[in-house]
Amino acid sequence: MKNFLFLFLAVISFVATGCEKDPHALDLDRFDVRWFDDDNSGTQTSGDVLQFQVQINTTDPDHDDQFITEWAFSYTVNGHFAGVLQGDENANSNSVTLNAEVAMDRLTLPGPGTLQPGDTVEFRVWAIDNHGIDVEQFHRFVLED
Repeated sequence: MKNFLFLFLAVISFVATGCEKDPHALDLDRFDVRWFDDDNSGTQTSGDVLQFQVQINTTDPDHDDQFITEWAFSYTVNGHFAGVLQGDENANSNSVTLNAEVAMDRLTLPGPGTLQPGDTVEFRVWAIDNHGIDVEQFHRFVLED
C-alpha cells in the first residue's frame, strides 16, 4: 500500500509540475530586403534605396493568448544608434507587417557629416510578445568605394 501511495503522489507531483507548456515563439515569416541602385553606380552607395518587407506573426493557435506588444524598425551607423524608423510601443496585435523604403542619403546620422565609403548601416527589426518572447533580424549595408 505504501508503494502505491508513493507512486500515486509521484505521478500527481509530476503532472502538477510537468504540465507547464512552453510559450509559443514569434514567427519571422518574411524578411525581404531589396536593393535599388538609384545612382546607377553599380555599387552600394549613399545614393541607393533599400526596400524592406517584413511579416512577424504569433504562433499560438488561440490568438487571445499571445499577441505582439511592441516592435521597432531601427538602425545604427558604424555601431552607434541612429534612430527608430517605425515602430509601436503599444501594439496588441497577432501580426506586424512592415513595408518600408529607405533612401540611404536621407538617413539621420548619429553625428555630424555624411555617409562615407566604408561606413556600415545596420538595420534591425525587433518584436516582443506579452510573454516576453522576442524575435529580431538584422540587415547590414556597407558603403563601397
